[in-house]
Order: sequence, then C-alpha cells, then structure tokens
Amino acid sequence: MTLAAVFVLFKVLLQLAYVPSGSMETTIPTKCLLIGWRLPYVVSDPVPERGDIVTFWDEELNKVLVKRVVGLPGETLSFKNGYTYVNGEKLDESYLPTQGITTLPDSMAEKTFTVPEGCMFVMGDNRTGSNDARFWNEPYISVDHIRARVMVGISVLPDNSWRGVRVIH
Repeated sequence: MTLAAVFVLFKVLLQLAYVPSGSMETTIPTKCLLIGWRLPYVVSDPVPERGDIVTFWDEELNKVLVKRVVGLPGETLSFKNGYTYVNGEKLDESYLPTQGITTLPDSMAEKTFTVPEGCMFVMGDNRTGSNDARFWNEPYISVDHIRARVMVGISVLPDNSWRGVRVIH
C-alpha cells in the first residue's frame, strides 16, 4: 500500500528533479533539488503560462532540463540592446538577477524566433550562462515534452546563492 502511494505521488502528482548547472541562477541555485507539479501534464495537455519554470524532455540533449517559459505558441521573439521582445513589445523580466544582458551571438544578432503552435520558447534566468533555446539547433520545445511546473526548490549547499526551501515562481 505504501509503495503504491509513493508510486502515485512521484509518477502522477509530483516530480523530483536535480539542477546540475547554473543556467537558472539565482532563481534556482546549482545543485538544487526541485519538486514539480506533474498532474496537469499527466492527465491533459496544458500550455504553460509565460514566466512559468518548467521541466521538460530535451530531444537534442537527451535529458530533462529546467528553464523559464518566455515565448508561447504563435509569438515572435527578438532581442535588442540586451532585452527580450515579444511581438515587438519589451518583455518585463523582473525575475532576472540582472537586466539588459539577454543577447544572441553577433552572427545571429538580427534573428527572430516565431514559436510554432504546440510549442514554447524557453530560456534560463542566468542569461550569460545558460545554454537555452537561443542557441539550440531546434529552439522550440513541444508542449508534449513538458514534465512538470516547478513549485519548490531545496538548496542546502553552503556556496549556493541561497539556502533553504523556497516556493519557485
């Protein structure tokens, strides 16, 4: 009975994930344990909202990643003077530790991304240290690959940007 409850808890309701890199610093420290809410992604196909932090299966890297949803289906993203624009409007990214540092490599400076239906565009909060959709061969993540929306971070290492248990937004 207990084993069945644990199975349901972590296969249907919750997901445990580990963050090995600093791509989401300082929102989520390196080597942090995350608890995500799986249920909506197990029983239906919700489209996350902009700003949600999600875990998803990345085909290109062949592993589960954690990033913030920035672009939704049908939107066009561009980058100018260190800021992100969605459909030509400057995006309020007050969750970033430093403003005005979101860029593309010089060779891609004028590139825009139009998110296909059923997909999303994701980036890490540590914009100068995140390997995210801006740099991937296939920058759009299918909504079907979302595993969970991150709810809680548990950080205990002394050199982390914060320690303790936090609700993640």
